[in-house]
Amino acid sequence: MPRRRAIVVGLLILFVGITIWLRPEVAPPAADPSLALDARAPVPAPVLSLLRRACYDCHSNETRWPWYAFVPPMSWLVAHDVKEGRGQLNFSRWGEYNPFDRADMLDEMCDLVSAKEMPLWQYRLVHADARLTDADQAAVCEWSKAEAVRLEQGGS
Repeated sequence: MPRRRAIVVGLLILFVGITIWLRPEVAPPAADPSLALDARAPVPAPVLSLLRRACYDCHSNETRWPWYAFVPPMSWLVAHDVKEGRGQLNFSRWGEYNPFDRADMLDEMCDLVSAKEMPLWQYRLVHADARLTDADQAAVCEWSKAEAVRLEQGGS
């Protein structure tokens, strides 16, 4: 019995050590608030609220890190998804993209939301508030299409 206890204690110490040693970077990158989506684009309040609850955790510097984001191996998966998401589209850096790239991102946003490819299924699995209704999808598409047209017509 003492040997089994030593093995369990050893594994527990190893797990805690790995958890502390291999923590994901959760400090938000520095961002200029004047470059954020809501500072650079006319976004209706309901759409902005929807984007914040369903998209911002992976597509902005305003990520809310849940408890499981600090426990390996989930921490590695969550950190990877956030890094990838920010690499594709970062609402906190919206003003750094040129207007044509923004228009393309908005068109793709509508396509992905309509096809239920965004938010990712694994995110929706643990974030019920990120599940978009048909009305939510329609609101995102209506806004994103109108904003894309505005940008393509010379808006900034």
